[in-house]
Amino acid sequence: MSMVLLNYLYPLDIDRLQKPKSTQIYDRNNKLLTIKLSSDGYLRIPLRENRYITKLGTDGFSLALFGTKVSDSKKIYKKSNELTDDIKRVVLGYEDRYFYDHFGINPLAIIRALYSNLTNQHKIGASTITMQLARMMHHKPRTLKQKLIEMFQALQLEWYYSKDEILTLYLNNAPYGGNVEGFSSASFRYFHLPPSSLSLSQIAYLTAIPKNPNKNRPKKNQNINQIKNRLLERLYNLNILTPTEYKRAKLETISVNITPLPNEIPHLSARLNSGTIIKTTIDLTLQKKVQNLIKLRCKSLKKYGIHNSSAIIIDNSTMEILAYIGSQDFDDKKYGGENDGLRALISPGSTLKPFIYAKALDKGLITPLKKLYDVPLFINGYQPTNYSKSYLGEVTATEALQYSLNIPAVELDRLLGEDSLYSILKKANISSLKKPKDYYGSSLVLGGWGLPLINNAELFASLANGGVFQPSSYIMDKKYKKTKILSPESTYLVSNILANAPRVEFSSYWEFIKDMPKIAFKTGTSAHAKDMLTIGYTPRYTVGVWYGNFSGKSSKKDNHNTGLKIASPTLFEIFGVLGHQSWFEKPKNIIQKPICQDAIKIGECKDMVTDTIIKGVKLKTPCEAMRAEVLSYLIKNKTIESIKTLSTHRCYKEWSSYKPLITSPTNNKTYIFNKFLPPELKKTALQCYSFEANQTIYWLIDNNPPIISKSGQKIYRYLSPTRHSISCLDEGAKIRSISIVNEEL
Repeated sequence: MSMVLLNYLYPLDIDRLQKPKSTQIYDRNNKLLTIKLSSDGYLRIPLRENRYITKLGTDGFSLALFGTKVSDSKKIYKKSNELTDDIKRVVLGYEDRYFYDHFGINPLAIIRALYSNLTNQHKIGASTITMQLARMMHHKPRTLKQKLIEMFQALQLEWYYSKDEILTLYLNNAPYGGNVEGFSSASFRYFHLPPSSLSLSQIAYLTAIPKNPNKNRPKKNQNINQIKNRLLERLYNLNILTPTEYKRAKLETISVNITPLPNEIPHLSARLNSGTIIKTTIDLTLQKKVQNLIKLRCKSLKKYGIHNSSAIIIDNSTMEILAYIGSQDFDDKKYGGENDGLRALISPGSTLKPFIYAKALDKGLITPLKKLYDVPLFINGYQPTNYSKSYLGEVTATEALQYSLNIPAVELDRLLGEDSLYSILKKANISSLKKPKDYYGSSLVLGGWGLPLINNAELFASLANGGVFQPSSYIMDKKYKKTKILSPESTYLVSNILANAPRVEFSSYWEFIKDMPKIAFKTGTSAHAKDMLTIGYTPRYTVGVWYGNFSGKSSKKDNHNTGLKIASPTLFEIFGVLGHQSWFEKPKNIIQKPICQDAIKIGECKDMVTDTIIKGVKLKTPCEAMRAEVLSYLIKNKTIESIKTLSTHRCYKEWSSYKPLITSPTNNKTYIFNKFLPPELKKTALQCYSFEANQTIYWLIDNNPPIISKSGQKIYRYLSPTRHSISCLDEGAKIRSISIVNEEL
């Protein structure tokens, strides 16, 4: 009854023994990736029960929870509780032979210790393992009062816990030198083995350490075999070891192998610090192969001023990340290898164009063979240009995407309106898209913002998954919400367009692609070639590769570096490692049907072709497709004589109401000139397009007399250094006005 009262008044604080644990991170095949120190700086790996033990040779050891499937059954060599009979036998024989017989306190041991100490014989202790465990809860000086407290708490421990639980708690909290705490921690740190794989000699040495951790822990030039042999001899004399066991263990020479803690996924492990066992989706074998690939590639690209790279592989069916390489070398201090290139904001370049074409297919704006206009485009002062600085006129949608033309992509995005790229990205909840749509404008299409490579790869995985977007995961069995952003039909058509791009551009990289499976891929290059990336996918995998500099420095300009030239070879090599790939099955709603290929049908259809289309999606050309630049192109190429030629077109009334379009100068812009230049070199370019049949236009600058010109004709005039009001008046009396400022410095 008194024990019950004392227990109530002085409850056992077991939390003192539940210290922060080390984080153990494993790959999908239960191979050890990383062990991190606990939050208070200790290596604490607790003993656990019922595990599969898989041998990894010299690399260390790997643990999988009981019941977990291990892919390579040949590697399983033992199924056991980590607290083995040999560990119990050695530890209890050395520390507490009557552990299973006493109730936390051993009266005979206390009497023996008192007699020995009072008669000035050698000092001996009487603490049981349970009492030692109680002492670990406080770490206070060994006074008589503290000894009595430990004895009381030992009784409490025996009341609450089984013998094996107490022994496990003791082994998990015992000191093993430095910041190593716990038997399992010492087993890994000193021998790179799980406790169940230790020999008797190794167990004996580890058992001796807690008695005097600073003296017995491994040190340079220390003969640890003497320590284990003394303990083995004692166990033999107590008949705990058989003669054969003693002889074999004594003859065995053991040595420690203290190496840095493993950290195979440094960029990911920096995000994981749970103090538990974490099973990731990473495939260590694949991770190492890709890491080596980009490291070697980065080394070869230094001559181009390129020093950093990252790569990711996603399993499309599960959205599990199989390889996560944040940089070419985490330890590369010179070039910032600790930066995580998969999460850094980089320009996506042209990689997002496929999503515009897919949505345009869903909305009936295009079919694969429908023609688009690749002619100059002016949008609110923004003038995108193609990479080649030239224009092709009319091209099919397939050609426009395969050649990554900027103008058709920007134009389609404009025509999509509320269904544009911005809305697709918002629907996918891309976190780096923080500003309103108007903030980005059409530059969003051409990579004028920051998108982490991991998010870009997730978007491409949605193309492989029939238009269903789902964030990726590197934690096993962790799933995120799925969101439909495109149709299976449009993603199928786009995938074939991307996979069937002309290979002439790859002639210099033939070694990488000669055996390449069918892959849908898109390259991207930012301004000044700061970011060069390629993202590709098959039904099974999505791979993203980026090269650049974490410093933000551009690569060498004279090498014409692009995502195709720099990143694509690595992408092909990775798919080579991934092996055979299948291709997508055609959705049932994909059919063959004749279509009018004309970009804008003018009178009778000029080009009828059989195309692959989405059943039930009606092809339509918005009136907005006829912009002033397109009209000028049609007139110059004598497709039409004037806007009047289109008087029977359904959109004519809308077209004829369009105001003239001033493409130069840009509204609300300040132009700065060198004041020492002659006026002839400080002229402002004036250009305006009209939708009138009569192509005559009139420039009205401030209060000066009108200047007569022609639609689309570029003229130059000197404007004084001040604010100017500029208007373009057409023959239909429609007018557009802008304001600019000229300065001379």
